Order: sequence, then structure tokens, then C-alpha cells
Amino acid sequence: MRFEFRLPDVGEGITEAALVEWRVAPQQTVREDDVLCTIETDKAVVEIPAPCDGRVERLAAAPGDTLKVGELLAVFDTDRPPAQQFAGDKHAAALSTPAPAVAPEPPPAPTGPVRAAPSTRRYARERGVDLAAITGSGPKGRVLRADIDAAARPAAPAHAPSPAPAGGEKRWRLTGIAKAMYDSMSRAARVPQATTGFAVNAAAFEAARKRLSAHTGTRVSFVALLIKALIPALKAMPQFNASLDDDTLEVIEKHYYHIGFAAYTDAGLVVPVIRDADRMSVLELSNAIEDLANRARERRLGPDELRGATFTLSNWGSHGGQDIFGTPIINPPQVAILGMGRVRSEPVVVDDSRIEIQRRLNLVLSYDHRLIDGVTALRFMQPILAAVEDPLLLLADA
Repeated sequence: MRFEFRLPDVGEGITEAALVEWRVAPQQTVREDDVLCTIETDKAVVEIPAPCDGRVERLAAAPGDTLKVGELLAVFDTDRPPAQQFAGDKHAAALSTPAPAVAPEPPPAPTGPVRAAPSTRRYARERGVDLAAITGSGPKGRVLRADIDAAARPAAPAHAPSPAPAGGEKRWRLTGIAKAMYDSMSRAARVPQATTGFAVNAAAFEAARKRLSAHTGTRVSFVALLIKALIPALKAMPQFNASLDDDTLEVIEKHYYHIGFAAYTDAGLVVPVIRDADRMSVLELSNAIEDLANRARERRLGPDELRGATFTLSNWGSHGGQDIFGTPIINPPQVAILGMGRVRSEPVVVDDSRIEIQRRLNLVLSYDHRLIDGVTALRFMQPILAAVEDPLLLLADA
């Protein structure tokens, strides 16, 4: 019997995925739960198992193709077609025959009051766009700046194509992690972000890391120590461990501490999340960071390990060595992010008559200026800077 297997819903709101590779070939006999293929979502690489015993009659997509959930993935010849189709660790209703193609219905005309933030309404007035004539693409039909830009954009004039430049061009589509970064940074571009930089004497911080590493026999990371310094500051000033609801203009303070940290992979930048970081020791934090970073590079992180961060720490100092400053970008719906550089020797003016060489660490805080101002940012950073200069203060929160 012929069974058409369609791209399953792997959860976490995923609507499409890119096919990475087939692990079977046409006419191959497979058993239920053998790995059929791997797909890449905007969160992780996921293995899709075969839905039944049988022979692979046809593979309906090629590596690199992007498929929507429900699109045909493979066709099986099987004596026992499944009554259900795989979807994560559960099953959804089977799609044994393709649904007839129907033209999509046009979106309903907007009714009632237009959903838009005050800044969006002001932007629409500046662009001369009538909000009532726009169907919003945001949550619950909310009008976004991108909707206004699209409505205000004039049609491009027709013109003859220009000759192709020497060397040609290459065009490729953003998928997986690259598309996730595009989406995240597009949201971040709508946030009025401010940034404040700090430099601190990190000699004691560096010495504490070396002593802890030698004592435990485990490499303790600067990121783990900085997270340990960060937690008390987040508890003292919860507006930094929060998100903003643009629809209700409410601040949502999070009284749990899921800390994301930037990890670079061959496929791009990802942000694994350490859940309940406030309950961990420095050694536990360091081990969690190493484990998550390794599995991020191997593309073995689950969706739950890449979502839900309440605050993010970015470590540009772990790459290169010549750069001394970076501007971390907020990852909405978070309202702040802290970036750290590399501990390095720098000349410092100690007083009017003396310069000394110190081991310095640059820290950069970016924050949503709708909620946090510069003075508040300075107050937030003071206990963190103090703990870097005197790591014994980390014991106060032990």
C-alpha cells in the first residue's frame, strides 16, 4: 500500500525546515524509526525517523530544499501504513493522500480599532500612510513599521536589465540558523538601543579563575565567573531580567534566571541557554557552558536549550584578540545584553604622576532605552564591576 509521509510538526512553533540530508535511498527497505533524514529548523538540526516498515518508493525533496510543515517528504510502499504520522515524540493525524489545491482566501479586511504602538502611529503619520488601510503582520494583527514601509514603497520603474558584471554573482537563501539570526536582528532593529562601555581591573578575577581551575582540575571559564557576578545584579534590579509587552505597555519581570550565552558554530551564531543559572555553582556553570557549546558546534542542541533566555552574555573576547570593543545587540524580547572582551594588559593612569600596566577587562552593556536609562545601567553594573575587581564578593551570593 502506498503511504505519503509529510514533513511533521516538530514543535516549538516551527512552520518550515530545510532538508539537510537523506539517510536512505530510493528502493531501500527500512524499518519503523530508522533515521529517514535530517532537517534544519531555525533552532536545531533534527533527525526524522521513518514512520513505518516498508520500501522507500520516492524521495520528494532534495537536500537544500525548504519545506513547509505538511509538505510531501517521502512515499513508502508498506503492508502496514501507520494510522498516525510522526510529530516530535507524539503523533498527528496521518496525511495519506494530498489535499486538493485550493486558492488561498484573501485576508479579511481590518475591522475595529487598529492595533499599533504609539511610535508606529507616529511613524505612519510621518510617512503619510493610513493605518486603517493596512493589514498588520504582527501578533494579533498588530501593524509594524515594516508594514508601513511596504505600504509607502513606490513601485519600481521598469528598466532594461544591466549587463552582468565580470565574475558573476552568487545568490543563496537564508535558512536555519542564518534565517533565525535575520529574524531576531530584524526584531532588534525596532528597539531603541543604548550602549554603555566599562573597563575594569581584572587581575584578581584572572587569578581567581586560574586558582579555581587548578584546584578543581577543570577549566573554569570567565563566562561562568561573570554569570556568577551577574545573578545578584539581576536580582537587585529585575527590570534587566524582564521583557516588554508592547500591546499592553507592561513590564514582565522574570524571577527565574535563564542565561543565554553566544556560541559560534560553523553554521553561525547560536545562543544556548543555561536554565536556572542562579542555582548553580561556578563549577556547574562552567561545565554547563562547555557542554552546551560543544553540542552547539555539533548541532545536537534541542529546541528547549535554545529558547527562553531572560538575559544574554556575549563573549567576543573568545575570538580574535585584536579587537577591544564590541556593541552587543539585544535579543528581543529580552531588554539587555552584556558583552565581554578579552583580559589584556593595558597602561592605566593611576594618578597624576604614575602609569602602571594592569590586566583590564572591557564590558559593554546594551539595553532597551524605553525601559532603562544610562544612570540605571551604571547602577546595575556597579556590583558586577566590584566582583570582577574583588572575586571574594562572589561568595556573598553563595
